[in-house]
Amino acid sequence: MFKKITLILGMGFVLMCGVSIVRSSKTELKKAPLTPQLFSKGETLYNQNCASCHGAGGDGQGKAAYLLYPKPRNFKEGLFRLVSTTDQQPTNVDFFNSITRGMPGSGMPPWSHLAEEDRWSLVYYVRYLTELGKETSSGNITEEQVENGVSAETKLRLAGIDANPESAIQVPVEAAVTKEGIARGQTLYTQACASCHGPQGKGDGQQLMMDNAGLPIRPRDLTAGVFKGSSGSDDLWYRINAGLPGSPMPGYQGAYSDDQLWDLIHYVQTLPKPGAEQKARLSRQQITVARAKEKLDNNPSARRWQNVKPVSVSLTPLWWRDNRVEAVEVKVLHDGKQLAVYLSWEDASDNSATIAPQSFSDGAALQLSLNPNPPFFAMGDNQGAVTFWHWKSSWQKDLKSRADVQSAYPHAAVDHYSAQLDYKKGSAFEVKDSNVATHDSTYVTGWGAGNPLSNPNRQSAAEEAHAKGFGTLTSTPVDKDPVIADGVWKDGRWHVVFLRPLKVKEKGRLEFKPGQRINVAFAVWNGQAKDRNGQKMVSIWNEFTLEK
Repeated sequence: MFKKITLILGMGFVLMCGVSIVRSSKTELKKAPLTPQLFSKGETLYNQNCASCHGAGGDGQGKAAYLLYPKPRNFKEGLFRLVSTTDQQPTNVDFFNSITRGMPGSGMPPWSHLAEEDRWSLVYYVRYLTELGKETSSGNITEEQVENGVSAETKLRLAGIDANPESAIQVPVEAAVTKEGIARGQTLYTQACASCHGPQGKGDGQQLMMDNAGLPIRPRDLTAGVFKGSSGSDDLWYRINAGLPGSPMPGYQGAYSDDQLWDLIHYVQTLPKPGAEQKARLSRQQITVARAKEKLDNNPSARRWQNVKPVSVSLTPLWWRDNRVEAVEVKVLHDGKQLAVYLSWEDASDNSATIAPQSFSDGAALQLSLNPNPPFFAMGDNQGAVTFWHWKSSWQKDLKSRADVQSAYPHAAVDHYSAQLDYKKGSAFEVKDSNVATHDSTYVTGWGAGNPLSNPNRQSAAEEAHAKGFGTLTSTPVDKDPVIADGVWKDGRWHVVFLRPLKVKEKGRLEFKPGQRINVAFAVWNGQAKDRNGQKMVSIWNEFTLEK
């Protein structure tokens, strides 16, 4: 079964029969010293990037929390999943690693694009919120004192706390990877792990589990490459020894010998499908927007797109599910006057019919910002607006023939619709021949109220919208230079092209120019999975650079 074992220690991998095993490096992190200025920066960055989910006070009840599963961590409780200590208390290095890498399998993105000093500033501010929670729980600091404002001296004292160094779990020298060791590890896995994670590691063992908050939790599908932390040897050593505090995953400190644990770790590292772990991690992509020599259009089937190399951008569902759109392929061109963005992603079915209340549309959106320091990647914030270009397959279908009651129930028994302006009383009436566009808009409530999304005379399958935080998304009808989009579903994939002029005549809208950098994030909705509104797959900020 195992014909060849090759160790490539310099690269940090063991390659075995096509399986990559990550071996963690021992690089020591250099901590940024805590200063009042660094603490202040951490507070600013936290409010900009973290408070929407974790809450301004760290209670896990931010504005976006209702959209997320797993739920954002409540820092005040002091229970953190990823720890490297025997007393289950995270070190500041644990915080730093979690902030840097994010938490695959949740809505928590990586913040590796932030400077190291900025990430350390966040570490100190999260530590402050955690220790403040402990102090208020014990009564050393009252809620009234918190409301009146914690002193700068107390803030720095709490932010400067770290886990007890004597509780640190020591990772011994890693044993060599052998086929015999992996076989022993498989036996140990069957005894200790398979009841939850399943015989093949697919997370299909015991399903009825609860976390410390009483919320349902499912064992991880290890074959999908979605690990809390990573599948690196050191990380798995910590996870197996310390467990995952607040979850049903126990710690096995002292239950097995070091050699047995290394065998188990090496077996677990063979379970992920090749490339799966990399796909599960969000990362910031730099995308060059080449200048086309021909005039662009919004045709996804145009031959020009065959010559553009796609960039794969990883996505994560805000409400986690294993059956998800893992990534969207992005191609971008401009011709000096127009910007064209081509998106393609896997989708097993075309969901464009949305008449039934239980039906939802497939869709995609771009989120754009020209701010060098863009606001929160999800919907912006009150300090910075973001622009959206949003396409729905149902809107595109409506351009040909708007679907309504007559489409779903063409043989319904109706005398006539009194609001239908072109109906002549006494003449024959068939529901299938009625069209909502011929009705008095006063009686088509959304349209009559001026909601542009209810207008049956839609001219485009896309809309432009703006937002300054959750709950503020506002569709922006435009008279000139609208964003247009067209999509084609073929062989289990959507192919969609957005097109808009670089320059527009209306004030307040984004304009682009060659040589410019544009922050861009992506979202995809799968109608078959009942995605809608905030239930969707998203990316973090990426960057377009327009060639001159």
